Amino acid sequence: MVTVVDAYNFFKDFSSPETLVDREMTDIEDDFRTIVNLLTDQVEFANVIVLNKTDLVSKEDLGVLKSALKKLNPGATIVESSFCKVDPKVILNTGLFNFEKAEQSAGWIEELNKDKHTPETEEYGISAFVYRSKKPFDAERFWKYVSEKFPATVIRSKGLFWLSSRPDQALIWGQAGGSLRADSAGVWWCSMPFEQRTKYVSFIENQQLIESDWDKNFGDRKNEIVFIGQDMNEDIMRSELDACLIASKELDLDNWREGYQDSWPVARTQVLNGVDIKP
Repeated sequence: MVTVVDAYNFFKDFSSPETLVDREMTDIEDDFRTIVNLLTDQVEFANVIVLNKTDLVSKEDLGVLKSALKKLNPGATIVESSFCKVDPKVILNTGLFNFEKAEQSAGWIEELNKDKHTPETEEYGISAFVYRSKKPFDAERFWKYVSEKFPATVIRSKGLFWLSSRPDQALIWGQAGGSLRADSAGVWWCSMPFEQRTKYVSFIENQQLIESDWDKNFGDRKNEIVFIGQDMNEDIMRSELDACLIASKELDLDNWREGYQDSWPVARTQVLNGVDIKP
């Protein structure tokens, strides 16, 4: 799959809050996808990225952009061009596309799959790290951080997280440029009895992996988010994220599973008779 990236407008589009509807780029009713989310999906899924209009950007800006694209999609071939002049052999009948590989091509997936993140040489300040924690985020502290203090240096972040207010619900974290979204991913396996888990094929097929990361207090619940950005201060970000977690003294292990109302605009999901439901 070939994706064409406008080198001159990429970072402008990446920070734009506009939707496809705003730019009249869709005729699908209720298509509220943002420009940045569409752009991110196309970059992460491609195996060839044509970087066009390179004649309109400086060598430094081109270097930053190429480094960012490599971090977003490490396996993609990047082809520079001006006026869309590209050798057809580079993009036609290459036989390079593989759907299964494309599904796993995003840089954030590669970071998650590393056994342990090791420091690497940064090009133009582009780097990545994975934040992990078994403790939940305090719903209000994390909401305040996301709303008021989320670093502008983060280009892309993706993963799973959970909130003290929603002990059974797994949440998907997805951010690209100026667009940040949280969605329900269903419920954690530990929120249901073992006999109920075994009714799900996805649990049976992945049981060993799921149980290998099981915590005696929190089960399979976890925060696991990849952050990709430019000139990020990893130490400060980790410290700020840690400050959003529920402190041990705040965590009453006798009643923490009860949950409570919060400010997060995501529908709650719970388990009822073996079926994930959204009230």
